[in-house]
Amino acid sequence: MGSSPSKRHSVAAGRLRRAARALLVLASAGAALAAWPGRACAQAGGAVPLRIYSIDSKPVGFMDRGRPAGFAVDLAQQIQQRIGRRDAVQIIPWARANTIAMNEANVLLLTVARTPERERRLVFVGPVFVAHVSVFALKGRGAELRALGDGIYKLRGGARRGSIFAQRARDFGYSITDEPVSSEVAARMLMSKRFELWFDGEELVGPALEKAGYARDDAELVKQLSVDDVYFGFSKGTPPDTVRAWDAALRDMKRDGAFLRLHQYWLPPSSLPPDLRVHGKSTP
Repeated sequence: MGSSPSKRHSVAAGRLRRAARALLVLASAGAALAAWPGRACAQAGGAVPLRIYSIDSKPVGFMDRGRPAGFAVDLAQQIQQRIGRRDAVQIIPWARANTIAMNEANVLLLTVARTPERERRLVFVGPVFVAHVSVFALKGRGAELRALGDGIYKLRGGARRGSIFAQRARDFGYSITDEPVSSEVAARMLMSKRFELWFDGEELVGPALEKAGYARDDAELVKQLSVDDVYFGFSKGTPPDTVRAWDAALRDMKRDGAFLRLHQYWLPPSSLPPDLRVHGKSTP
């Protein structure tokens, strides 16, 4: 049995009203996005997930009771809150993360130092901290090894595979005979005398020794090699709007003090990035 004309008119009118409300919602959302360019960029780039990788090196990045934690992880999460993204942070071996970022789009390495090769493959945002790349040895051997002069370059050395630590060691003429997957493994190898020189970041060595079951002072500093700014590194092919949104949010965090508070919680003052240092002192 067919419906009456009045009933058909009522149904049609209801559909028109619902359509009008939907258009109004869409128009309001568009206006809101236009009013906040940073948020608009985040939403525009949000159609493609961003794979975010951090190294497993406390206090920069590590797993804490099954969850990623650390300075770089917290920084990434706070930036995403500001730009409206929820991409997960994964803790994986550096060599694997680096290989993915060098060959695939939409990848973010949370902490990476600049090298000529990386300049060609990555887009950098930051810096986010300063790494002090140094040489370490077993406790009590520092003076002995420094006294070797040029002979020190012939000793066996170890550094995390594919890292700036291995790169800088080779730049200075040291011999890298072992490239473990993490600072923790490197600590174990040094303590078991698999090599005599360990190349790593001063910020990372203490926690790595503790995680490997040793005391922080079981290894000692032999020599500092370099001081390198560390950045976020986005792989080529990542949407420019996404990169700009992260850059703008990081700058905002540095201006409003949120970055400095986070840095002070996780890292020593010596690793504060240069744009937040004035005559050797941190600035809010």
